[in-house]
Amino acid sequence: MRLPSFSAFLVIATLGSGVAKPAPALTNINGNVESILVQRLSDGKVVYSNGPDKALTPASVTKVITSAALLHYFGPSHTFKTRFYHTGMRSGEMIQGNLYVKGDGDPLVISEKLWQLAADLKHLGVKSFSGDLIIDNDLFDSEKRDSSRQDGVDASDRAYDAPVSAFGLNFNTLPIAISPGTGPGAKGRVNFDPYPIPNLPLINNTSTSSGVKSSIQAVRQSRGNQSSLVVSGSIGAQAPMVKLYRSMGDAVTEGGEQLRAFLQANDIMVHGKVKEGSTPASARLLYTLESYDLGYIVHGLNHFSNNFIADMLVKRLGAAFPERGTADADGSGTLKNGVRAIERFLRDEVGIKDKFEIINGSGLDNRNRFSAEQIVKVLVYMHQHMELYPEFLASFPSSGLTGTLEKRFKKLGDGEIQGLVRAKTGTLSQPVSVSSLAGYMGHPKHGTLAFAILNNGQSPGNQPTVAEFRRRQDQALYEILEKY
Repeated sequence: MRLPSFSAFLVIATLGSGVAKPAPALTNINGNVESILVQRLSDGKVVYSNGPDKALTPASVTKVITSAALLHYFGPSHTFKTRFYHTGMRSGEMIQGNLYVKGDGDPLVISEKLWQLAADLKHLGVKSFSGDLIIDNDLFDSEKRDSSRQDGVDASDRAYDAPVSAFGLNFNTLPIAISPGTGPGAKGRVNFDPYPIPNLPLINNTSTSSGVKSSIQAVRQSRGNQSSLVVSGSIGAQAPMVKLYRSMGDAVTEGGEQLRAFLQANDIMVHGKVKEGSTPASARLLYTLESYDLGYIVHGLNHFSNNFIADMLVKRLGAAFPERGTADADGSGTLKNGVRAIERFLRDEVGIKDKFEIINGSGLDNRNRFSAEQIVKVLVYMHQHMELYPEFLASFPSSGLTGTLEKRFKKLGDGEIQGLVRAKTGTLSQPVSVSSLAGYMGHPKHGTLAFAILNNGQSPGNQPTVAEFRRRQDQALYEILEKY
């Protein structure tokens, strides 16, 4: 049943019992706008609602919609294929020509995959390329970040703000390992992880202090296409190793050099420069690096709310399923094409007919607008499709145990709700506080429930904190578990 806004002690009737019970502690927070729906999956009966059709900013709960669309279009077992080509003739262990890397939008080309690539090239008997290392990003357009991440990009070197490219390596970040030096007063040990990266300066301004405390900073400095990383601060002589990750300034040059480092560590040399370019039709296929299954990739997307994965996969969706008849429906991977594909999924498959707004698939854009009712429709749709639902459900963090829910729900009761909620979180702090939670909950009486809770602040000077929103969301789901 649908409820109006209420003060702290408004009541609703318990389903089937006729006994009035307190409503969950969700509403009547000064400066709060909300949209809430809790629905039983067995028959669609509404267990609780408040403003379910109110369109609000969902923040990263948008990834619920994005991951559902990805699984629908590609399927959980789909893999992406990064292909390696060469030009020129092969003479023994040397190839007299260039090495081309044709990106396929795989967001998890990570160190483990690169180790296997280097080992397999070695097994193929290749030890040297006389030409250049050329990165082919033609599958995607030139837009490296969506509009929500573009402002201030030159000042940001944080890992979550990495550029997007068809060939993305280690989330397009630069991993740095810092450990204590020989003793107090000595410089710390600062290295790229796992190998030195050719032609990328790493400046060590650290020192080793006594004790176990550390305070380390790493800043990317860029001049034109040339970047350097400056690491400063102190690390305790007895402190554990510190690992930091900074976004690449130039994904082509820095990603290519990082790839070169993996090859070089396995005695495979590329003698030329790192460049961006197109793979010629005459190039010969040397090796195919296959991605993890999409079901596994979506797990990483939702468990850790990874924005790089979201943007990569939205572009890849756009490349595979462009809308016919549009000016940019040429098969290139654009965020616009990807968002259009998600819109078609919502309208044609899920059956959402009322208005919504999706600007990007990660949820970083506060112009995204969905209601709790619309998000629950997506959850219901996925539950009804056995070929998609297991991977979709497993992609969400578990209450009090994993991912972005690891530290939530722990102080409620005697732990009854731990592990019973599988849900995606959403958080924004600007221009107003946004906190959202959507997913599934196991219930002893109702079976599996689908729910969405969207909380938005109204103005910067009059709004709850994100922490307050989260506390009330957790308490509300606990009360539904215990009292409804």
